[in-house]
Amino acid sequence: MLSPFRQLCAELTAVLTPVLVASGYRAPGIPFDRHTVRYEFQREGLAGREIIAILFNRRRSAAFSVQLFIEPPQGLAELEARGGTLVLGTLSPSRTLWPFPVRAFGQNRSRLSRLWDRAAVTPGEAVRAFLALLPEVEAWWRHPGSSPHIVAGTLHYPGRQGKA
Repeated sequence: MLSPFRQLCAELTAVLTPVLVASGYRAPGIPFDRHTVRYEFQREGLAGREIIAILFNRRRSAAFSVQLFIEPPQGLAELEARGGTLVLGTLSPSRTLWPFPVRAFGQNRSRLSRLWDRAAVTPGEAVRAFLALLPEVEAWWRHPGSSPHIVAGTLHYPGRQGKA
C-alpha cells in the first residue's frame, strides 16, 4: 500500500499533469516524487510566461500548495537585475480572509475540521479541488489580483544598480 504522499504524487502525475498539458501548459520533465519540492507548469501568455508552481513542504505531507505568477518576457533574471515588481498569487482550496493563512490542498485539516471529526481529504479530492479552481486561475492571468480563492501579493526587486 502506498503512503499518502506517494498516493498524492501518483494522482498529480496521472490526473493533474494531463489536464494542464491539455490546457496548453508545458509540464516539468519529471513525474512528481519526494525528491523535488517545486514543479512548474508553463505556457506563453499575452503578458509573459504564465507559471503554475506546485509546491511540497519539507516534511512531504500529503498536501501541496499552488503559486501563480507571470514571468515577464525578458525573464526573471533580467527583472532581478534591472529591478521591478512581480505579482504572485497563492491559490487556496477555500475562501481565505485576512489574517487567516492560505491553506494547502490535501490532508492538512483545520482545527475546526478536527474538532468536528471530519475525514481527511484524500489525494484525489485534493487534486479535484485544484482542478475545480482552474477557471479562477484563468481569470487571474488576465487580471492578477486577489479573488475569493487567490491571495495576491507583490515581490519587489530593487535591481543591482552599480554592482558588478
